[in-house]
Amino acid sequence: MRSAKAGLQGLFAVYKPPGVYWKQVRDAVETNLLKDLNKFRRPAPRKHIYFLPSTVEGADGKELTITATEQSSLVDHPLVSGPLFTHWKMGVGHRLDKKSSGVFVLAAGKGTKKLVDCHSAHFTRTYTVRGLFGKATDDFSDTGKLIEKTTFEHITREQMERVLSVIQGSNHKALLQLSAPLYFLPRRHYCPPQEHKDREESRPFSYLKSPAKKWTVAQSMGSDHEQPVWRGVLIGIICMAFVLWCMFRSPTELDQKLEELLMGKELEDFPPKQEKP
Repeated sequence: MRSAKAGLQGLFAVYKPPGVYWKQVRDAVETNLLKDLNKFRRPAPRKHIYFLPSTVEGADGKELTITATEQSSLVDHPLVSGPLFTHWKMGVGHRLDKKSSGVFVLAAGKGTKKLVDCHSAHFTRTYTVRGLFGKATDDFSDTGKLIEKTTFEHITREQMERVLSVIQGSNHKALLQLSAPLYFLPRRHYCPPQEHKDREESRPFSYLKSPAKKWTVAQSMGSDHEQPVWRGVLIGIICMAFVLWCMFRSPTELDQKLEELLMGKELEDFPPKQEKP
């Protein structure tokens, strides 16, 4: 059982038939592996020593004594513990649509750690598309509801190749126009365009990667010259004292002249009221 458990580690491929979800295939493989593992011979149940009371014949008749006996533990019984294997770690390399069929990569046990390497390797994948001329369905599949039917004797191979080349060109153009980086594509199939230096210089200010500045008391006199804390506190006290002195100081002759000028200007701005005849 240990050798079988150690051997179920790695990547393997299975065939996924059409009309089946990928999760059903994964669950079916896991269920079959668990059934095969549970068919192996179970290890012998553990033995425990119990001290059980018993009676023996003595000089005065039957006497009660304690006898040490060895019995199998019921904890290891199949009807109590159930199957040994109830779950097995399974991973999926890629997901196929329900109506598609083909190679389906699965990972078991420690092989799930290799799925990242499998994705980054960018293995070549070949897809085969099958269609039927002269019919159109509501969901573009052979099992959908038929909504249109026409003749197809006029279709030639040259026309099909011309249409497919146009579709391939439009798809390739859409890939080049994507704003997201396309570095996930294999290098042998796609090379990202190199940006010109002028484009980098003409970027708006929002694209500049400059760290945000933080103001602290230690940098109250500038970010390049750190100043002690007491100097910033002293400047704040001086400013507060100046404001309080301006509020509570006694008026002077200059203040009276300014007040007379302001009051005279206010009287000129507001003309006197006309008396009613």
